[in-house]
Amino acid sequence: MKVSTKLFNQQQVDRFGKLNEDIQSLQNKISTGKNIIQASDDPIGIVKLSGLQQVKDRFNQYSQNADNAINRLTIADTTLQSITNLMVRAKELAIQAANDTFGAQDREALALELEEMKNEMFSVANSTDSSGAYIFGGYHTNTQPFEKDNDGNITYKGDRGTNSVAVSETRMVGTTLDGGSVFMAVKSDGAVTPMFTVLEDVINSIRTAAASVSEASAVGKATLQINNGNPGNFTFTLSDSTSSADISVDLPGDDLSGIVSAINSSGLNITATLSGSTITLVDSKNGPIKINNIQVEGINRSEKTPKTFFTFDPVDGSGNSLGNPQTMYDKDQTIENRLDDIKSVQEHIANQKAIVGARTNSLDRQKELLAQRNIQISEDMSKISDADLAALVTDLQGQITGLQASQQAFVKISNLSLFQFLR
Repeated sequence: MKVSTKLFNQQQVDRFGKLNEDIQSLQNKISTGKNIIQASDDPIGIVKLSGLQQVKDRFNQYSQNADNAINRLTIADTTLQSITNLMVRAKELAIQAANDTFGAQDREALALELEEMKNEMFSVANSTDSSGAYIFGGYHTNTQPFEKDNDGNITYKGDRGTNSVAVSETRMVGTTLDGGSVFMAVKSDGAVTPMFTVLEDVINSIRTAAASVSEASAVGKATLQINNGNPGNFTFTLSDSTSSADISVDLPGDDLSGIVSAINSSGLNITATLSGSTITLVDSKNGPIKINNIQVEGINRSEKTPKTFFTFDPVDGSGNSLGNPQTMYDKDQTIENRLDDIKSVQEHIANQKAIVGARTNSLDRQKELLAQRNIQISEDMSKISDADLAALVTDLQGQITGLQASQQAFVKISNLSLFQFLR
């Protein structure tokens, strides 16, 4: 094939263009610091980078999920701490109310403060996060979980679900606690009681404490009357000067003969006689007569207005009252028993806080692991995409030198013609 001057010139121009493109490509890689500017630079590397970027994006989403979970758990922990503070104050008020120096007016002031604390607990139970989602509603995050009726009764409208987020390819972590478990399931003496009910019981116990005693006593002789508003089994402890006996009798109605028989067969120095609805107790040694620890079947919480109670009245030998009659309620009506319930609430909240703390610590560790995995992914991506600047500069210099040499050679060759020779 004959190579004409025109064809030669065109080939050299194309060659110079290709050299300029290579130089421009090297300059782009040097300026960006990347070895791959477009897919054609390294098709296999582009595929690997795309896969690694997807993994990195997924890790970033897991890390964001962990952050969101920690924020929600922090709100839950703060809420639980406020409940702890409320119960500490409730215990203080109950201890004050148990003091015999407090009168009815003083105890009413304490009860009013506890009622306000119950309202505060109700508000806390309906806490939301920054997006307005309810923390303790289970899966019903957009519905207020706790509602109060006109009588002040509080009910839970949520469910027992726990919202979770993915923090790794195989792991989900709960971000909430359901209100049913937190506020409605306090275990005390084998029973499950709502936290609001515990406060209500404290309030009722305080208000009835001024009109009752937990233990009644007399010397030598006393009368006992029983108002039976809860027919069933009655248990109480009766003591003389040397010993005591637990009396347990079924009282289906107003007939108290069963109690009289149980007392007379107890082995105590105390003799019981029944006249109408009144039991007369006499200690044969003229010693002390004490009665306490009353437990009535069917009563397991403090009542606003107790229907069942004992009336114990010390009398003289002629049966004349020696003072004011002493009223005794079921053990669950006493303030002392409420202190055990408050302790149960505090232990229950401590367990819930432990759950929150364990999840938060786990999420913190997961975030550290995700950060390390992200670093490794970034390093792998860097090995593929980052440019070796020293090698690129050397290559660029070689390309420029080659271009300059080609241009000089082209000029010299272009001048080699017959006309130039004849001249």
